[in-house]
Amino acid sequence: MDTELNELIKNSQKGNKEALEKLIKSQQSLIYATLYYLKKDGSDINDLVQEVLLKLTNKIKQLKNPDYFKTWLNQIVVNSYYDYLRKNKKYSNELYLDKKEADSIFEIPDYSQNPQESILNSELDYIIKTSINNLPIQYKIPITLREIQGLSYDEISNITKTSLGTVKSRIARARAKIKDDINKYSGA
Repeated sequence: MDTELNELIKNSQKGNKEALEKLIKSQQSLIYATLYYLKKDGSDINDLVQEVLLKLTNKIKQLKNPDYFKTWLNQIVVNSYYDYLRKNKKYSNELYLDKKEADSIFEIPDYSQNPQESILNSELDYIIKTSINNLPIQYKIPITLREIQGLSYDEISNITKTSLGTVKSRIARARAKIKDDINKYSGA
């Protein structure tokens, strides 16, 4: 883990508001990007980001080991997304894939626009986002955590409470579907 990030986490846990502000600023664009790919449309993303950041602020002292910060934060993001789905019944068909996944719920927040939004506005990025959004949730969450957050397969396995083999399989299937959608778009 980055030494500067580790220091920000430790100082935030001690109640240093400046460190907490820097920590939030360093993470908000990644949180936004993750939620951007999880949501079918752009609505409510800023609210979800705010919610995740608020939870980060309120729960930072509960993090026992700063080395697990990324996994901890992504659990907050995923749980917040599931909470959002539960509150908005129109997305209820995405909520529960199987009993195992229904029991694993996490939370996380984010802020406003960021530089990644500019990149994501191109046609290819639109095709990729659409492809990810059309994936079943059991594929959407692992591929987003892997490709957007850069988490390891083990970390994703812990967050989603699924086996390592299942995570690898779901990511491979998601990549194949995205590749197929890109090929259809490009005429290949």
